[in-house]
Amino acid sequence: MIDSHLHLDDAKLSSMVDEIYDSFADCGIEFVINNSCDMPTMTNGVELANKYENIFATVGMHPHESKHFNQKFVSLMKQYAKHPKVVAVGEIGLDYYYDLSDRLTQRDVFAQQIEIADSLHLPLTLHVRDAYGDAWDILRAQKKHLNNGVLWHCYSGSAEFARQMVREGHYFAFGGAITFKNAHKEDVFQQIPMERVLSETDSPYMSPEPLRGRVNTPLNIPIIVAKIASFYGMDVETTEAQIRENTLRLFPKIKTYLKK
Repeated sequence: MIDSHLHLDDAKLSSMVDEIYDSFADCGIEFVINNSCDMPTMTNGVELANKYENIFATVGMHPHESKHFNQKFVSLMKQYAKHPKVVAVGEIGLDYYYDLSDRLTQRDVFAQQIEIADSLHLPLTLHVRDAYGDAWDILRAQKKHLNNGVLWHCYSGSAEFARQMVREGHYFAFGGAITFKNAHKEDVFQQIPMERVLSETDSPYMSPEPLRGRVNTPLNIPIIVAKIASFYGMDVETTEAQIRENTLRLFPKIKTYLKK
């Protein structure tokens, strides 16, 4: 199984990485992707990728941190992107729920990072909360730079928006939220072909039921995969195989690395 989005360098998990990693095989986890939010987490992600065979990394700045975006960060992004285990630009996007950076800055930094990702030939991993309209406006304006794939991390938008993004060839990752009793995601999954779905935990956040309220870890990914399987009326093994195929299609550097 694959966890396409998590934060192992978070303070809630960083002291347990060895223990968690040693349990990957027992939980059927093939590999995970540690996502960047700012300069320290970007560096931490590359260090994790260097240390652990089955951990990959991304580069990029979370919308919360957009106010800190500068040329030094861009230079480091480009440097790290040369690493064979850095597989995407993310997580980037817009977050109007917390507004920890002003919205104009968020939009500008999002657009800039889309262009950088294209120059690096890397797909995008998006964080979008309460800002789907503006995010789509920016993606349309930057369409010429969308040449390497787009993933909506922890997708929480509408079924109609999902249908629209499916037509654009985008992918969608789902985590613990789909297991919540009030999730009501059936209409969303009806609009998304199984060939566009990825699994994630967003650890240490958003633990699935029945572990809600506890610190999340990638070891909970079997719960997510089983829930995704239930939406499509598929068995877990077939679902797992399809998610793996989807992940390697979107993140081709992983496929290249696994052949080594």
